[in-house]
Amino acid sequence: MKYVLPALTVLMAVAGLAVWIFADNLLLGLGLVALALLLGAVAPRVVGRLGTDNSAGDADPARVKEYRAQHPGATIADAIRATRK
Repeated sequence: MKYVLPALTVLMAVAGLAVWIFADNLLLGLGLVALALLLGAVAPRVVGRLGTDNSAGDADPARVKEYRAQHPGATIADAIRATRK
């Protein structure tokens, strides 16, 4: 479910280019690409931030792997954040 917005963004951009090329409608194509860029700008990030602002040290790969085994839907970034606390 978390990849729906990024996939929709790419799909809208490709649809805009397809409308421009195949339907010869530049204005509608640019509108779809602009909406895709806007959606990409306001949508939540897939990976998130991995900054060092609240890090408590390096992540232990074994703990990250164990966390991801216990939480199947967790991303690597989620596991790193959870194991550093």
